Amino acid sequence: RRRLMADPLVVIVDGDAQRASVVARALEALGIRRPVILDSGEAAVLWIGANTCDVCVLDYRLPGIDGLETLARLRQRRPELPVVMTSAAESERVAIAAFHAGVIDYVPRLPGYAEVVAGLVRQSTQASVGEVAAAPPPLSPDILPQLMRPTYQNRLRTIGRQLDIYNYQAANVLEVAGGFVVRATKPGSRTPDALEFPERDFPVLMAHAIQGRKEGDRRRTPLPLLPTGYEDFLRAIGRRLDERSAEAVTLTDLGTLVAVGGVIPADGYSNVTMTPLQWLLRADDITFLLDESYRMRSTTAKRGLLGRVLARAEDVGR
Repeated sequence: RRRLMADPLVVIVDGDAQRASVVARALEALGIRRPVILDSGEAAVLWIGANTCDVCVLDYRLPGIDGLETLARLRQRRPELPVVMTSAAESERVAIAAFHAGVIDYVPRLPGYAEVVAGLVRQSTQASVGEVAAAPPPLSPDILPQLMRPTYQNRLRTIGRQLDIYNYQAANVLEVAGGFVVRATKPGSRTPDALEFPERDFPVLMAHAIQGRKEGDRRRTPLPLLPTGYEDFLRAIGRRLDERSAEAVTLTDLGTLVAVGGVIPADGYSNVTMTPLQWLLRADDITFLLDESYRMRSTTAKRGLLGRVLARAEDVGR
């Protein structure tokens, strides 16, 4: 169960005073008291080492030590402190490094980012020690349990659904320790967004996706290479990756082809011995995968329907 902390204290670490004030106003608009604003990583390490706070909003670009080094030093002093990192860096390296370091989220400094940060801070303070993790919504009894398993098919499908819902394109999906990092752009934009999909979030995301599809909420973002959107394509690729027992997966949409990489067990050996996997998928390859996936889904649906009919017939006969 969640409850709002009585009076959470937020620390903003940003070398730009005007930018820090914008985030501070967004926090105050949500009823969070005026934060402490510090202008360097060194100042943050000293202040947080000597004082108590509930959340830190940390910018990557700082005078002196950068945000990642500041984060490492803060972790030594306050390992459980929730940290939201912001950055204007257009490199996924920063997002991946922040993700590895345990930030609760990474927010690119795009228009409206201050409100996003404020919302994340409020979420992180709506918990007491020992809170129960967010539970997936209750599922209908006819939901197949395999749809909730942490397979590549299910996780990539969930990522694809999010990309379709928010109209992303040119996505680059990278598996990292603890989840996935995705870099993707929206039509008309040259600035990619960095998106995180931690493993802990997948049960909720998958459950919402299943419920949404059952209720007819299916959104597609047709692309020249992916006519039915990312969800269908990533689900089809995920099934193939599961069949090959793949690990350390990457997918890059290059516009004219999709590059899929990773490692798989070497033939005839246990998965301790791995060999590189590299697929270059062009339009005809993708069409074949999508058609194959559709046929398999149709067969599975028919079998599932037959099973439910037989089960009801058995109940009636008892």
